[in-house]
Amino acid sequence: MVVDDEPALRRSLARVLLAEGFDVMTAEDGAAALTLLSTARAVDVVLLDVMMPGPSGMEVLARIKEQHPEVEVVMMTAFGDIDTAVAAVRQGAYNFLTKPFGPTETVALALMQAAEHKRLVDRTRLLEQRLVEHERFGELIGRSSRMQDVYRIALGAAPTTSTVLILGENGTGKELVARAIHQHSLRSDRPLRAINCGAIPETLVETELFGSMRGAFTGAQDRPGLFELADKGTVFLDEIGDLPLSAQAKLLRALAEGEIKRVGATEPKTVDVRVIAATNVDLKERIASGRFREDLYYRLAVIPVHLPPLRQRKEDIPLLAYHFLHKYARRSGRDIKRIGVEALRLLREQPWPGNVRQLENAIEHAVVMTRGDSILPSDLPFGRDEAPAGEDGAPGDTRAFWGDTLSELPFTQAKEKAALAFERAYVERLLKRTSNNVSEAARQAGMDRSNFRRLMKKVRASADDGAGEDDED
Repeated sequence: MVVDDEPALRRSLARVLLAEGFDVMTAEDGAAALTLLSTARAVDVVLLDVMMPGPSGMEVLARIKEQHPEVEVVMMTAFGDIDTAVAAVRQGAYNFLTKPFGPTETVALALMQAAEHKRLVDRTRLLEQRLVEHERFGELIGRSSRMQDVYRIALGAAPTTSTVLILGENGTGKELVARAIHQHSLRSDRPLRAINCGAIPETLVETELFGSMRGAFTGAQDRPGLFELADKGTVFLDEIGDLPLSAQAKLLRALAEGEIKRVGATEPKTVDVRVIAATNVDLKERIASGRFREDLYYRLAVIPVHLPPLRQRKEDIPLLAYHFLHKYARRSGRDIKRIGVEALRLLREQPWPGNVRQLENAIEHAVVMTRGDSILPSDLPFGRDEAPAGEDGAPGDTRAFWGDTLSELPFTQAKEKAALAFERAYVERLLKRTSNNVSEAARQAGMDRSNFRRLMKKVRASADDGAGEDDED
């Protein structure tokens, strides 16, 4: 929409913008513009004059941002009126143009940029809504606050061309973040090319990344590298901390100038590539030891994304576990409906040094091992070592627990023995989890300290391998 009180300028601007492919409507003043915005079809961008009769351009800008915040506004100001232009941007204008205009392409370009910005904002809002609805971003899953932070940063980065540096331990899902960012970017219809910088021999790294020319070395052929293959798309550099210093210099040039040079080439080639890198090492420590370039680090870490280890977001474990359960049950044709309460508790208690990848492997193992329609502690790869023993020494598998020993006893006696076995296992597990801190164990059990001590003495008296009374308050 073009808003200006000069009819000749309105007609001229409308003619130029129509020729550039815009759908154009015009308004002679601010009041007419506000009426059109409320009644007409969706408007992406308003080209708004500052000086008009009736409400001024600044007043109209404020009303537009209040009533139609999704609409981008480009202000038109008199030459030299920079203070007004700056004030307009502060109040929400996307850009400003000064009269008299230069080439007509300048106006069209400014409006194209504003329209593109609106499209990115609309896309981001839609993705944010999807995140709320599905508790996921791409293949990343989790509702914890730490994962919501990851989603928010990754989502903000996705529609831009800025480099992203993903930091996290092995198994946290760094490549999933990279793929999700690419899938939600404007380059999603172009390739994403991934490479593990630590898995390539040092002598071949530059060839793999930037390509080679025939005769550059023995057996060399004309061959494009990763950056050429990913032109107009995204390159994912995993384990960037392992990249040799010689290749780091060439990568820096690619990031800074958008140019790469094949091994053996004399002339550079221009490439349009968005770079996402990832590492599980401390790059600042490597900078200090001279193994990583500081200037490259700052080029890569324009948008850092810190992926938390699984032990720091244990509230996501049930969501992840059921996701993997459905995945592997469907893949194996099994009708496994649930994860038992005790098995789920065991999953929550694990330290998970291998993070989400280790959890996925554990659930796949359990799907293979279970013989029923639910996952039990004994189905987990650590279940037989970690599950509490029943009266007959079997792990916490109810099928084993209700074997010959208890099922042959009278009900009352069997109940007493089962209750005692439960109490012993409960106390042992709780003390183990709290490192034998009796006060903390009592708090977690919902008991006062004296009652919990009595329970400890009871279970200790019932077996030679009782819980003990190490007190490390």
